[in-house]
Amino acid sequence: MTYVWKAIKQVPFFKGLKDAEIVQVIKIADSRCYRKGEIIFRKKDFGNSFFIVKEGKVKIFTSIGGDKKKTFAFLKRGDFFGEMSLLGGRVRSASAQAADEAELYVISKRNFQRLVMTNPEFTLKLLQTLAKRLTRADREIASMLFHNILGRLAEAILELAKDKRTSPVKVAIDQSELAQYLGTTRVPVCRAINVLKRDGVIDYRRGELIILNSGRLKSMAGSEAVL
Repeated sequence: MTYVWKAIKQVPFFKGLKDAEIVQVIKIADSRCYRKGEIIFRKKDFGNSFFIVKEGKVKIFTSIGGDKKKTFAFLKRGDFFGEMSLLGGRVRSASAQAADEAELYVISKRNFQRLVMTNPEFTLKLLQTLAKRLTRADREIASMLFHNILGRLAEAILELAKDKRTSPVKVAIDQSELAQYLGTTRVPVCRAINVLKRDGVIDYRRGELIILNSGRLKSMAGSEAVL
């Protein structure tokens, strides 16, 4: 019990919960491990669980006809997913996959709904995160409508690097994954990367992107993000 208590207390999503509320979560949350590349659930699957990332990284994505995919987000420790089908729809609106070795807290639909109904702090954190995701979705739509591929790539790099604390900032991602994140194909992304490399804005080698000029990236993205 002590180990689980400490582990849950370290998850950002649970910070601020009272001790009695932590006990409640311990009682209802299972822990599951997933291998890198393993599918957690697929789009249109029936939704019956809510997930919180304990360790590792999870990719949320959808297929856009044929083999083309769009990555919505990479979720890290303390992020949650799977709530939409439990709150409104009955089926998953996107797929989830372990991008690295991942350990997740899993809460059943019944227990999730009980938490929402009886725990104001939990519900507030849930709503705050959903609001942030809607804001980000609006920003992505605007970017796809009004930005060229260089601007969109600059925005994506800043978003992926926002929690990095190394100097220089490094992001481990291959070009195919980056194309999925932008909702496009690998060829235009490869060309855009080469332009940014030639201009000294980034370096890219062996699946690792290195930011050399964050100010230029922000200018290209029209972003006020801070690395």
